[in-house]
Formats: sequence, C-alpha cells, structure tokens
Amino acid sequence: MEYYSYVNIFETKGLAYILLICFLVLGILLIKYLSAPEKKDSSAAERKPRT
Repeated sequence: MEYYSYVNIFETKGLAYILLICFLVLGILLIKYLSAPEKKDSSAAERKPRT
C-alpha cells in the first residue's frame, strides 16, 4: 500500500520570513559598505610635492 502524508505548507513560513529578513538586512549592510566614502588619509599618492 502507498501511504500519503499531509504536508502543511504554512509550517515553514516562519523560517522563510526569518531568512528573508536576514537576506534584506545583509543586503542593506553590503550596499552601505560599498557606497561608503573612502577615508582621507595621508597616503603618498595624494600628497602634493613641495616646491
């Protein structure tokens, strides 16, 4: 005999929502990290030669 089991598709919605929220938060943090202006430090390439 074949046995059929009932699967409630709504049981996994909580996990899906948690994963979606984490994905969105990480995406926002990644965008902020990539679009942050570079810090101004005294590197040799930015220095003007003294005359």
